[in-house]
Amino acid sequence: MVEIATVGSEGMVGTSVLLGNSPPSSTSMVQGETEICYRMAADACRLEMDRRGAFFELLTRYAHAFVGFIMQSTACNAVHSIEQRLARWLLMAQDRMDSETFPLTQEFVAMMLGATRPTVSVVAGTLQRAGLITYHRGHVTVVDRARLEAASCECYATATNLLRDVTNHSSR
Repeated sequence: MVEIATVGSEGMVGTSVLLGNSPPSSTSMVQGETEICYRMAADACRLEMDRRGAFFELLTRYAHAFVGFIMQSTACNAVHSIEQRLARWLLMAQDRMDSETFPLTQEFVAMMLGATRPTVSVVAGTLQRAGLITYHRGHVTVVDRARLEAASCECYATATNLLRDVTNHSSR
């Protein structure tokens, strides 16, 4: 497994349902806890999409942004260093968890980044020694977000802006 996208309260999983009756093309994993999570049956989603109202407009904009987000993540995984990708991933996780501290194992990050656990351990140690994060027993704390953003590649800002545009537009 390798991560293709990170979704938080700004989005949804199961976008394949928007394309018809095709089976899911990927597996979704929940990384952290949340108090609220809405679930909608695929048939009900398709019925509401067929009405071509506000629900359709929002999910269509989200689906387009999500495809761009996936494309950006794929390119990032192909061309950027593990250090930059880990910084990007930690920033995205912090955004989705809405907390400076969140649960995270090196094994999970290694799977998401398509890297080995020892590699993630070395890179996380480098970020920790630089004072950007602290890591202890399966919990990460982002200590210096500005410097973590600087350590990340440009993909963090690009991908985040794609999704931010959808949520900002929907609140108008």
